[in-house]
Order: sequence, then structure tokens, then C-alpha cells
Amino acid sequence: MRPEEVIPLAVLLVCACAPREQRNLSNASEQLARDVRRGDRAGLSERISPASRARVDLDRLVADPEARSSWAKALAKPVEVRNEAMIFVGEDRPVEIARGEQGWVFTEDPFARWEQTSPRAALRALVRASDEQRWDILLGLAPRRYRIGLTEEDLRQAWTQGEYAEVLKNTRDRVRERLADPIWADSHEAALDLGEGKIVRLEREGTRWVIVDF
Repeated sequence: MRPEEVIPLAVLLVCACAPREQRNLSNASEQLARDVRRGDRAGLSERISPASRARVDLDRLVADPEARSSWAKALAKPVEVRNEAMIFVGEDRPVEIARGEQGWVFTEDPFARWEQTSPRAALRALVRASDEQRWDILLGLAPRRYRIGLTEEDLRQAWTQGEYAEVLKNTRDRVRERLADPIWADSHEAALDLGEGKIVRLEREGTRWVIVDF
């Protein structure tokens, strides 16, 4: 299923998870599954954070019995329950952490400014590089096939003087606002939904993630 086809039921279940809390997280998913199955709009609304509620199309979900059944099954028996959370080391620098046997640990390098080892890290790098006009970094965020014939000067002009400079900056700012949002990803592709039909797409290129459609 492509990300644009998924009903944006962006349920963020975040907790400081020890085994007991992990069971609570699984229970929360099961309770959500029951509300989905019943089409309980009020119950679903209560289980979505206020900040995300406006972006979740509950009317569409409740009106579609097939979608409700599919989501209910997936939520009742999730493939995996991860004990993860996110901290902001800067206003636009969310860093992922996870619960390990000895407590919370970083799952990515919090000190790397231009990390591209995950889709979120690549998007962080894009926001920061465009803010700081690091055209060399932006060039490295493009797929290899796009970099052929593309120069740092081309990027400078596109972002500062080009016809679509304001569009690029506005999209960059929308990415900044959603850096902590869920990112759809598999082993080769990823996507961040910016809303209003706009999706930023990424792909893996070796050990790095690059931005295909921005």
C-alpha cells in the first residue's frame, strides 16, 4: 500500500517503556482497534493527540467498513511494538531514542549535523542546509541520477533567485514543522506526508537516504 493511499490514522503511542509499560502500549493498541472496529468516532478522537487530531480523517475511516476492519485487525495484532520516543536537541532537530535494557539510548548520532543514515536525518539535514545555505550538503541530498550536471551554483540560484525559490522555502518550512511526524518507510523508500496532497519522497542510496521529490 502506498503512503498516499493510507488513511492518516497517525496514532503516536509514546511512553517510557519497561515491560509493564510495553504491555500497556499493546493494550492501548487493542483498545484503539476496538474503537476502529465499532466506528466509534468520539472514542477514536480521544485516543489521538490534540496536535494530530485535525490531520486525521476520522469521517473517512468511520464511513468505510472495509478500511475499519483492515485497520482494526492490524492494530489488534501489531507486527511489532517498539519502545521509542523522540527528544528535540534543537527546535528543528528531533532525535530518536529507544528503551534498552539499561534505559533510554540514542538510536542515531545526536551530534552529526549532516547525517543521512535515516529518512528523518536526511530531512533534518535538508532543513538545516537550506537555512545555512550549504549548497554542497543539498547537492549531496539529491539522488545520484539528479546530481549529474547539477552544481552548487544551480542550487544557490534555485533557492535564492529562481522562479520557485519561495515555493522551495515554503515547502522547507512545512518539512520543519513535521520533522517529528510519522514517516512511512520500507527498506528502500520513505515518505513524509506534509498534508494537502504534498508528500516528500526519499529513497535509499547505498548507506544513505536521499530526497527524490521535494
